Amino acid sequence: MIATHFLRAALLASALTMGGAVVISATTPAHAAEAKKFSPEVGKPLQEAQAALKAGKFKEALDKIDEAEKASKTKSAYETCTFETLRASAYSGQKDMGNFAKSLESTLSTCQLTESDKQNRDRLIGEAYFSAKNYAKFAAASDRYYKDGGTDNHLKELAIQIYLDQKDYANASKAARAMIQAQGGKPSKTLLQTIANAEYNMDHKPAFLDAMERLLVNYPDQESWESVIRGVQKLQGFNSNRLQIDVLRLQIGAGLVKDPGPYLEFAQLAMSDGLGTEAKAVMDKGFKAGILGKAQGDREKRLADMAGKQVEDDQRKLPDDEKEAAAQPDGKQLVKVGTQYLALGNAAKAIEVIQAGIKKDQLKYPEEAKLRLVQAYLAAGQKPKALDAMKSIKGTDGTADIARLYLIQAGISPF
Repeated sequence: MIATHFLRAALLASALTMGGAVVISATTPAHAAEAKKFSPEVGKPLQEAQAALKAGKFKEALDKIDEAEKASKTKSAYETCTFETLRASAYSGQKDMGNFAKSLESTLSTCQLTESDKQNRDRLIGEAYFSAKNYAKFAAASDRYYKDGGTDNHLKELAIQIYLDQKDYANASKAARAMIQAQGGKPSKTLLQTIANAEYNMDHKPAFLDAMERLLVNYPDQESWESVIRGVQKLQGFNSNRLQIDVLRLQIGAGLVKDPGPYLEFAQLAMSDGLGTEAKAVMDKGFKAGILGKAQGDREKRLADMAGKQVEDDQRKLPDDEKEAAAQPDGKQLVKVGTQYLALGNAAKAIEVIQAGIKKDQLKYPEEAKLRLVQAYLAAGQKPKALDAMKSIKGTDGTADIARLYLIQAGISPF
């Protein structure tokens, strides 16, 4: 006689990708008496099917279920419930999601289920039909799930994914944005990825970057950092010459740099801008990480020594440089001196001097000066002022984009 209790496993979407079968309860208290009515001709192959399932022999299990069904003379609802429940588990083990969903769907009318069980099964059926790309059946299962009171948003997210699969990128992005707005709170990672994917495929670079930046704020990882930094550099009008040091600073800060080249390039750019302290700090970081000091060890050490020497010169000369800059008709040199104070770790002085440079006006690159002010506020721990300074940056040369990324890297949402 077949055992009257199958394991009541959680009906989770993740089970669809597990190596084993989804095991689903067929027996309910109302069916318990009926379970005793299995004839030996039916019960024996069902027991063998259950043993095959536990052993991961899914084809053998399906054969035994077929054998039991052929031997059945009554074809009662309970028998059908049992056959299809076991088939669903076997198809799950074979990762045959189409037949898994079909068998599980048959249990809705033959098994005596609680409302909660019905909802959970409809969710699994919907997920399986989505995996099998049977979108009409997916929609029907999803409708049943929500009509019966289901509250999990996963099926709604999958419905949006169908737009992507059908290359309807405009509707994918629109639906994902509407769902994020309706849900409120922290946006779903899946929905943000959907928007990024859709906007990328429509070649909407600013919208793609906006979605990726929101991913960075809520779900930071190196892959997203790499995509965003690369995407910013591809924006029309991005000033790669003036902002290359910022790109390198962000890449190194995000842990994306794994070879010596960018470290050396950053050190050289920083030294040419009079930022010897920062050049030395970045070189030291490269040596500590084991990225520097190998094939070009002597050259790298000489560059680090030059940066160290420049630190001494900066500390000695900077007060005089500040006086000279203050006497200039424009604020360019003051902004540069302020940035040097920032590199030396004097954020308060940096803010004062950079602000003086901006106040003088007549700057060729006023937005870049505001970018340096953002950095200074962040270094001083004045996050609200850094956010306000970022929001004041206009133009399309990339400074506003870089400023947002500095805030995100400091743990501040620019949105």
